[in-house]
Amino acid sequence: MNAYEEKEIQPIPERIKSLSTSLPFLFSLGALIFLISFLISFLISSFPLGTNPLNTDGIERVYFADNIGVGQAEIIRQFNELYSGEVEVIAIDLPFSKFNTNQRKDLIARNLRSRSSRIDVFSVDLIWVPRFTKWAEPLAPYFAPQFLNKLVPQPLETCYVDDILYAIPLYTDIGALYFRKDMILELPDGEAIVERIKNSITWEELLELREKYFSGKPMFVPQAVAYEGLICNFNEILGVTLQDDSTGELLDLLDPLVIERTRFMKEMIQTNFAPREALDMVEDDCIRFALANDIPFVRGWPTVNNENYRRFDAELFKKLEIAPVPHFAGSEPTPVFGGWNMMLSRHSPVKDAAILFMKFAASMQGQSIFYDNEGLLPIQREFYENRSSDPHQERVQLIQRLMMKGIHRPMLHQYTLMSDILSLRLHQILSGELSVESGLGLAKEEIDAVIARGNTP
Repeated sequence: MNAYEEKEIQPIPERIKSLSTSLPFLFSLGALIFLISFLISFLISSFPLGTNPLNTDGIERVYFADNIGVGQAEIIRQFNELYSGEVEVIAIDLPFSKFNTNQRKDLIARNLRSRSSRIDVFSVDLIWVPRFTKWAEPLAPYFAPQFLNKLVPQPLETCYVDDILYAIPLYTDIGALYFRKDMILELPDGEAIVERIKNSITWEELLELREKYFSGKPMFVPQAVAYEGLICNFNEILGVTLQDDSTGELLDLLDPLVIERTRFMKEMIQTNFAPREALDMVEDDCIRFALANDIPFVRGWPTVNNENYRRFDAELFKKLEIAPVPHFAGSEPTPVFGGWNMMLSRHSPVKDAAILFMKFAASMQGQSIFYDNEGLLPIQREFYENRSSDPHQERVQLIQRLMMKGIHRPMLHQYTLMSDILSLRLHQILSGELSVESGLGLAKEEIDAVIARGNTP
């Protein structure tokens, strides 16, 4: 008998037998756990996080995502006071100090892709509206024509996609030239130069001023980072809309005018007419840099009451005045419309309460709060009428004139991706990484590929 045969056969331990006989039980337990997990996931996806669908205090909570400045904070405070015990707006702060416009766009989009989003109302750059319609509630049933007729028409135009109302303006804006009036008045014929600036100075005149009085020094600070602000600068220097009027499509990027004006922008940086630092600066950075370095001109967005604009040194900022953006001889200024709109998540469980807040924010009362606290330009027609007693009336009238010349960026479903491509290639051109022709050629190829795929980001 070998060693294997000499061993006594041992009985199967009772513990192992009990486990083998309990396999059906374990299977049932696993199925139960899976079912519970599925139900929990379903409940989470059905009710946005933070809205507390099971709360018992009777208060409907609306989560509002925006850059919460002093104007937004005061609107929320007054609204919550007015509807105390019924509706409470809770701010989700996405500050410009931490997120530029492109980063904010991507952050909101990622959040809304999930039905578990805690966002009810969200603020979007007006050119984002087509991109966000897939997550947004159509608003026509909630806003009567009488309400909409009170709004400034240009920002309201950006709220429609395929003739469907998807947004309501929150505040508007228009591209402008900031200039140091004190520095210009020190020049020979300074008062005459100021008058030319106020009526939109030409780029040719700015080049002459630099040659005579600011030789070799930076004269103008644009926004030149690869983001939407660069597209606004580009569009204003281009002098025509980026959306072809006849076809409704993006302008041909290899058009001779586009090549010529892009070369002009590149030469700005190469000749130090615009400082190279602009390649790394967004709007607020540009204004601070211009003030700190006594650069007489900087492109920006107007604010009505400078003294309350806390993002800048108050005394320095008072030295800036606004004027129409420059233009080329033989043409007119073409300031680009800016501003932000409100949209409502289609998955919000508190739509009626959210609409109540949106109406308050867009009302004359809400818009006056924006104007008084932060200088943001209201979207109510009434604001621009009969304001003879307002100390900023001259400024308001100038803004009205700018709006009459304003142009919109393309309202295309794929525009945000087109803009990302174009801003990147423009930045590479301005920085000297690419030639004008090769950079615009690459942008055209990449944008054509996006259009061919029909891939809305």
